[in-house]
Amino acid sequence: MRVIVMNRHPLRPAMLRMARRVALALSVMSRPAQAQNAQPYAAQLSAFFTTIRAGSDNVPGVGVELQQRLNRLYATESFGALSLGLGGQYTVHSKVRDRLQIAGVFVEPRWVPATGSVNVYPYLSARLAVQRMTGEFQFAEGGASYGTAFGVGGGLAVKITRRINIDAGAQLVRQQFGDIGVLQFAALTTYTAKIGVSVGYPH
Repeated sequence: MRVIVMNRHPLRPAMLRMARRVALALSVMSRPAQAQNAQPYAAQLSAFFTTIRAGSDNVPGVGVELQQRLNRLYATESFGALSLGLGGQYTVHSKVRDRLQIAGVFVEPRWVPATGSVNVYPYLSARLAVQRMTGEFQFAEGGASYGTAFGVGGGLAVKITRRINIDAGAQLVRQQFGDIGVLQFAALTTYTAKIGVSVGYPH
């Protein structure tokens, strides 16, 4: 008599293949290298808020910054992700008829810890900037001077689409400028805050 052996689970190989594909997709989505943008590079445009001390007064300022980020500088499952940004910033500080304009370039490393989230990413950051300040004053001679700034802080990136993040952060900043005429700019610790949009590329 011929014995016919039937496979009682004809769908098992297909189900196993599907499970492997789902597991692979989940592992790719949770890689720390994607902790800021899924793409290797990103361009970020932000509104920028800060203050500077002119004489005995703190003068608020607003401006913009544009930076290019390398998102995959270093990343592991346990460490998280380290990225590096290079960019430029510009702010205007006004009080009565006095006006300060500050333009500079900066480097900004960031560390995103491995939290397991795929939509919200807290980060720690640092910044080193070289800046040029020009001043126009009502009762003093105007001019220009150069200075430096160093800041540490953190922020939060929220994933909107695969390529776009909303990014908000704040830093404590130590800055120093040279004098302009008789107006002295003492070294001080102040703050910066920003909110912007990051777009990853290529696809």
